[in-house]
Amino acid sequence: MPHASPARIAIRFLQAVVTACLSLQALATSPPPPPPGIKFMPPPDWRPPAIAVNHNIGQPIQLRAATVEVDVFGDQARTSVELRLFNPNPRILEGELQFPLQEGQVVTGFALDVNGRLRDAVPVPKAKGQEIFEDIRRRRVDPGLLEAAAGNQYKLRVYPIPAMGERRVVITLTETLARQRDAGVLRVPLMFTSPVGQLQVKVRAHGAGRQDVQVLQAPAGAELDASATGTELSLQKNQWQAPQGPAGWLQLALRRTGKPQIMVGETGGKTFFAGQLDLRDEPVKRPAPSHIALVWDASASAAAQARVLPVLEAYFRKLGQPVKLSLLVMRNKAETVRSFTVAPGRFDELADVLRAEPFDGSSNFDELPIPADVDTTLMVTDGLMTDGKKTIRYTHTAPVIVINGAASADMARLARLADRTGGALVDAALLSPDEAAQAMLMHGWRIAKLDSLSARQLVTPTTRVSQGRISVAGELLDSNARIDITLVHPDGRKRTLALQVNAKPVSGHWPGQQWAQWRSAELAENAGLHSAELQRIAAAHGIVGPNSSLIVLELASDYARYSLPAPPELADEVARLGQQQLAQAAQTRQAHIEAMVRQFDERQRWWDRDFPKDTPKRAEPKAKAEMQISQGGLGSLAGTARLREQAMGAPAAAPSFAPAAPAPAPIIAAEARADTADKRLAKPAGVPPASTIALQAWTHDAPYMKRLQNAGKDDLYRVYLDERAAYLNSSSFYMDAAGVFFERGLPELGLRVLSNLAEMNLENRQLLRLYAYRLVQARRNDLAVPVFERISELAPNEPQSWRDLGLALAESGQPQRAVNALWEVVSQPWNGRFAGINMIALAELNAIAAQASASGQPALDLSRVDTRLRRNLPLALRVVMAWDTDDTDIDMWVSDPNGERASYANRLTYQGGAMSPDATGGYGPEEFSLKAAKPGKYGVEAQFFGHRQQVLSAGTTVMVRVTTGFGTPQARDEWTTLRLTRGQETVRVAEVEVR
Repeated sequence: MPHASPARIAIRFLQAVVTACLSLQALATSPPPPPPGIKFMPPPDWRPPAIAVNHNIGQPIQLRAATVEVDVFGDQARTSVELRLFNPNPRILEGELQFPLQEGQVVTGFALDVNGRLRDAVPVPKAKGQEIFEDIRRRRVDPGLLEAAAGNQYKLRVYPIPAMGERRVVITLTETLARQRDAGVLRVPLMFTSPVGQLQVKVRAHGAGRQDVQVLQAPAGAELDASATGTELSLQKNQWQAPQGPAGWLQLALRRTGKPQIMVGETGGKTFFAGQLDLRDEPVKRPAPSHIALVWDASASAAAQARVLPVLEAYFRKLGQPVKLSLLVMRNKAETVRSFTVAPGRFDELADVLRAEPFDGSSNFDELPIPADVDTTLMVTDGLMTDGKKTIRYTHTAPVIVINGAASADMARLARLADRTGGALVDAALLSPDEAAQAMLMHGWRIAKLDSLSARQLVTPTTRVSQGRISVAGELLDSNARIDITLVHPDGRKRTLALQVNAKPVSGHWPGQQWAQWRSAELAENAGLHSAELQRIAAAHGIVGPNSSLIVLELASDYARYSLPAPPELADEVARLGQQQLAQAAQTRQAHIEAMVRQFDERQRWWDRDFPKDTPKRAEPKAKAEMQISQGGLGSLAGTARLREQAMGAPAAAPSFAPAAPAPAPIIAAEARADTADKRLAKPAGVPPASTIALQAWTHDAPYMKRLQNAGKDDLYRVYLDERAAYLNSSSFYMDAAGVFFERGLPELGLRVLSNLAEMNLENRQLLRLYAYRLVQARRNDLAVPVFERISELAPNEPQSWRDLGLALAESGQPQRAVNALWEVVSQPWNGRFAGINMIALAELNAIAAQASASGQPALDLSRVDTRLRRNLPLALRVVMAWDTDDTDIDMWVSDPNGERASYANRLTYQGGAMSPDATGGYGPEEFSLKAAKPGKYGVEAQFFGHRQQVLSAGTTVMVRVTTGFGTPQARDEWTTLRLTRGQETVRVAEVEVR
């Protein structure tokens, strides 16, 4: 679900084209034979996507041409889709798309045109791919990134699509065809919401005679002919617009031969095989359950599960006897377990309860309180875990029968869970209720063991007999290999089948990619635990997975800089540049640490100085030394507003990973300007002054706020649900509504509403940051930590990820982990747009270590922290401001009782208030520090200066943390958030009164 249209022109129509290469996968169990003839209805959730332009600005991108080519070998199909995209607008655009793959499908290739020629993508770790794309996009060079999101969701980003220009994209995927009766069925949707300039489709069935291929559905003009290698179907249309329903799909049935199908090929110097054997299953009825646990996913993304109700009704009717049932409703947490007795024909009571449960909030299956005596678990979910540790933590011994009714689901995870527990996976979108219930009630032959003396790493996509076949793949150690497949039946029978592999490696990378897909599916149930292996598999076989992506770059220097495999045409130049950069890398980090030491020395000189606390008689010009600029120092900014406007208007500079600039000469004048009387006006830094923090309430002008604020406590949730329909894609709506629930003393409902942020636009780190910040503000650091951990996995290249995690860990009582995370921020020479964050994190690291020591906790391990950087510098007042959108400039201003304002242009005030360097491109933060505070009122303001994003933003959320007594046991924090939407907008954030 996209987040309020993420402020850029999204190429939504691209989903239709990619979907055109995705054939439907049948149920991974053995349903009863279909009626005579092969019938097909499109998935209920499939809709032709619209060509959308955010904020109604500009014209839709035009699809000038789409070419779909499919090669079929037996039950295996490989599809290539080439798209020609035309941008009719006078501005450069970036395209982003999310699209789902069905069970058994995997992306195995991606190419983008660079300088007029298609260039194949190379594998890259997922987080690194995001870093590279963002860095290069800022330089307005050509990157393309294809990555997996959550479950079976994939995201394609292309930049730039030139003004009045065209780009070409090619996507390749492989799949195993679904079977019906005695045929493998290939289905290609050809429906689009707008005309396609030129559509070309070609299907090649290798080794198949004309009599083996049946056209079930095809547009007029499709031609089926014999070819030298088999049978081909060709179709060409101009200004194509398909009809709705089944008529908008191309469907072919390819008769199976009954013989084992084996492919052999080489990848990376290793030989892999993938094979299939036909096997008739002998299903028998499962033992009748006495106590069923029904796990019902009621998260916002599970709304499509409503079609599961007829399946459940059929299942309980076919059981033929009453059964005890425990209902577990799952959202951002497990609801209280409720008990029912369900009898045949008496499903209405349970159905009414399920219908009454609103689909709202995130999905968190970290804890499943299933009663101990349950003997069968029915789990209704799409498997897309969006909150907590993002696992399905099922530790019970009862078999799990998973029922999915959503078009988008993590089928690999669900299949593995069903396999591991001896259950079944049922797709309610593809079977009638009676067929689905029958599949739930029956079980048959299963693979118990795969063994071979001449092959290793043997895998299977499922241990069950799926659609009358079993499949196996592995790495060959010899040119001839025998694979022994041991099967067991519920009635106790055993049998062993032998698959003989002696084919020559003529199938290229395809068998290796098939093995990689199935092995990755085995690890999918707990992808976090196996992230390194999943990344290695994806890199070796060029597939997109949970921890890997495919990327295309333009320049040889970028392939060398990021240590990526080079395309053939750039190999020599990349190798030469790589050697040069390797020699420089070792020096960079140490140079950064030395620069940090110089900056910290300057910080200590500032802290050790006593500043005057009287009222200045006249505005005195800063001493020359104080006007120097340092990337990490405290001097006033040397530039002016004019210079900053020039910087904002200029193209983003090439990203810099050079160490922080050396600190200049000391900025503190040698002679003090304060006498003893002046010092007595301020409290010592170690004793926080009495103070009051008043956070400015954000004035909400959204129309829904009046209804929510006027609703009674008992009606508030119903009013929220009523308003939600108009704001499903608005992150602001969920944050605002959650705030009302917190204010009314309904924290559990507030957390549920807030957790919807985790459901929107899968793996969007901006939304996840908003979610985590609001959890911190609600004093639920225990819930915020897993979200920040996820963000650090998604964006380890951004120092904010580690700083946010470190602070949340400290608040949740984990100071050692907090210090380790903050040291990541301090010790790394980050991209130049993150200037200043190292010193901010260092202050927090030392404060956490000091407070842990003062509280009597065991000594923290600070061995990784340079001894020259270890000193706590307590503050009377500290304000830190950060924001949620990249490439954004927001200024923080702090005015003191003297009427003097600290800002980017006045970084050191008369009484010693110090402002951090101006953050003009990242997410901030900016920091105001005051060692000893003069009594009086301090005002905090924020000005939204602007952004350099290539995509438009609907607004920026600003997070402000005000701390008194920072670095002392008496430290007190207050958080607030506000939304800025207009350039040059200035708002008052907080007022602190020091007494």
